[in-house]
Amino acid sequence: MHGGPGFRDYLKPYFEILSNTFECIFYDQVQGPDVKIEDMLAQLDSIVSSASGQVALLGHSWGAILALEYAAKNPSKIAGLALMCTAITEHQWFNEYHQELKNLGLDNAGPEQIFLTPNEAELGVPFLDKSWETFSDETFQSICSSYLDDFDVSPKLQSLKIPIINIFGTKDVRFPLRVTKSFSTYNNNITDFEIKDAGHFPFLSNSGNNQIIKILEINLKSALEKVKISHS
Repeated sequence: MHGGPGFRDYLKPYFEILSNTFECIFYDQVQGPDVKIEDMLAQLDSIVSSASGQVALLGHSWGAILALEYAAKNPSKIAGLALMCTAITEHQWFNEYHQELKNLGLDNAGPEQIFLTPNEAELGVPFLDKSWETFSDETFQSICSSYLDDFDVSPKLQSLKIPIINIFGTKDVRFPLRVTKSFSTYNNNITDFEIKDAGHFPFLSNSGNNQIIKILEINLKSALEKVKISHS
């Protein structure tokens, strides 16, 4: 589940290899000037309901928030979650993000400095340029005004009983380490995985992506198998 809101899917080229282990579904989140989170949850429910077998969700950035909302609303339908580079409250994230910009002297930084580490620029700038070509500002503004400007999914995170994988780059400016490492205080089913020296898109480099693939193959498979055994 890609980030945004307002982008088209950018995860498939990086995670399609997971199709060797799982039945994978990649999709573009609904766009439009009046789109609300309820529309995105309804779209996701249609996809989950069409899947065969137990379902685990992988969400990046905004996609992880959407995944949390869905799992909390439909706990019997989801066997596990993988959250990547995200936040769980607008207040905490906003304060830590702007403090991080100040700490790094990036108050007037461009997107490439916020989303990427210097080592990721060669791969990341073309990635960002391509992603921005799909961006719908009207979708972004609609979701921000109706949801993201004051969101808090921490109570919903606390309520989940399923295994949760928390993956993050240690040098992510957009969602600083102080934000992402705090999730486990809300839920003891969370397992943290740090991608060293990675920014907001830790899957861009081969080394980072290989680490994430291995984490997902082992941990999501384990989560799905546990649910299958409990149901049998």
